[in-house]
Amino acid sequence: MTRHTRILIAGAVLILAGNAAALIGVAYNRSGEPDAVIELSDRELTSPYSFRSSEENSGLTLHLTWRSDRDVQSSFAGIASGGASPWLNKDKLAELGFDVSASPQDPAAARRYEKTLPRKAYVVLEFNGPAYQAAVQQRQTELSAAQTLQANNPGKIEFIERVKSAQTQLDNEQHNHSRLFAVDVGPDRESLRSRYPGRARYLILPGQVRLAVTDKELTGFITGLGVDTINVPLENRAAIADGARHAHYTVRLAFGKRAEPWIMEARAEGNESPAKE
Repeated sequence: MTRHTRILIAGAVLILAGNAAALIGVAYNRSGEPDAVIELSDRELTSPYSFRSSEENSGLTLHLTWRSDRDVQSSFAGIASGGASPWLNKDKLAELGFDVSASPQDPAAARRYEKTLPRKAYVVLEFNGPAYQAAVQQRQTELSAAQTLQANNPGKIEFIERVKSAQTQLDNEQHNHSRLFAVDVGPDRESLRSRYPGRARYLILPGQVRLAVTDKELTGFITGLGVDTINVPLENRAAIADGARHAHYTVRLAFGKRAEPWIMEARAEGNESPAKE
């Protein structure tokens, strides 16, 4: 047997072993009852623009779009994922294993906090619950305030434009922005599941949290999730493509023992959303 042949055989064995390990992992993840089964729409599962505009695609991956309550404080709410939240405070950070004993008002401690490496954590994502309703309520309050200003300043373009902008923000909140919000973190998935038992509303996914000092107060923010993409099987791509091109789509997802998702069903939907501006 030549050296070249031995190299080819060794490469083939490595590929087969890798494939076998992947299949075993998938089987384990999907064994037993799923940790969560949830229906999300194109508001929470975004498809790439190239897929939306293309008639033919060899593959498709959806991106899980989530938000924090800090996002809502921005006039561009719903566009970016992540950020700091008031509930991600000193006690919660200590629960994750961070050393938070030093005062963040001490410049040396603040610098140390900023350089601290992120820690792994499980992130609770709430779908279409109180956090999302609070976001809608905030946009409604902003619209009411803008309308009051317009009424008190009749005919002034500035206040007319404020009302139009606030109305657009509310429409987008109600029809376009993701309804999936980070509401808690913890070091243990099982403990979080006992506190958030609704498996059709709460996802518990691995992620990372790091420290930050804001206005001389110690806080934390979620830097990302370990699971934020979903591969779409061939049999589900047509439904998502139709929904992406013409209206909307809904995807029924299951999350298994390793918090890895798979698609149980995908369907195109009607009812066009108001145009984004």
